[in-house]
Amino acid sequence: MAEASVSLPKQPQILSLDPQYIGDVLEDIRRVGRATGTEEAAESLTARLQARIDAVAAQASRADTRPRVLHLEWVDPLMCGGHWVPEMVELAGGVNCFGDKEKGSFRLEWAEVVDSQPEVIILMPCGFDVKRGLQDVPLLGKMEGWATLPAVRNNRLYVIDAAAYTSRSGPRLVTGLEIVAEMLHPELFSGMAPEAGALRMYGDLVRT
Repeated sequence: MAEASVSLPKQPQILSLDPQYIGDVLEDIRRVGRATGTEEAAESLTARLQARIDAVAAQASRADTRPRVLHLEWVDPLMCGGHWVPEMVELAGGVNCFGDKEKGSFRLEWAEVVDSQPEVIILMPCGFDVKRGLQDVPLLGKMEGWATLPAVRNNRLYVIDAAAYTSRSGPRLVTGLEIVAEMLHPELFSGMAPEAGALRMYGDLVRT
C-alpha cells in the first residue's frame, strides 16, 4: 500500500491497523477519527463499546464457575483462536483450554484436546458463518473420545458466526464478546446473540 501511494499526485496519510486485543480495536477507531476529522464521533463510539465490554466483565465476575473453553478456528487441521479470542473468553468468565492473548492462532493435536476436557466448545471457523461452521461438526464427531468430552456430554457445543463476530478486528468483536458470555454463563446473560449469530448444538438454540 505504501509503495503504491508513491505514484499518487498527492501523498496520502497511511494508517496501519493491526490490532491484537479488543482495546487495540477501540484505539484504531480513535486513530481513524483523528485522521479523518471525526474524532468526536470516534470517541462517542468507543465510549459506548467500552461500556459494553465493562458490563460483560462486571456481570461475568459474579459467576460461581469459570468453565474450561475450547475455541476452534479450524478443524482440519485443528487450530485454536489467538489474540482477542482468548481475551474474549477471559472477559466472559471462562478459562482457555488453549490460546494466548500474546500469540496468534496455532495448531493443536487431538490428544491435547481430549486431555484438556473442555466444558464448553465454540466452533468459530475463520471467516465463515454458522451454516459453514455446522459442516465441521461431523468431522469432530468422528474423532476418538469426542463423545466423552464434558462439553459434548452436557450439550455445550456452540457454533458462532465467526465472519461477523470473532474473525475480523472491528467493532463487532464486542458483540462477539457478548455472545460468548451468554454461551459460558446463560444463568447471567440472555438475548445477547443477534439473529443468525450463533447456534447451540444438541440443545436450545442461542439464536437462529
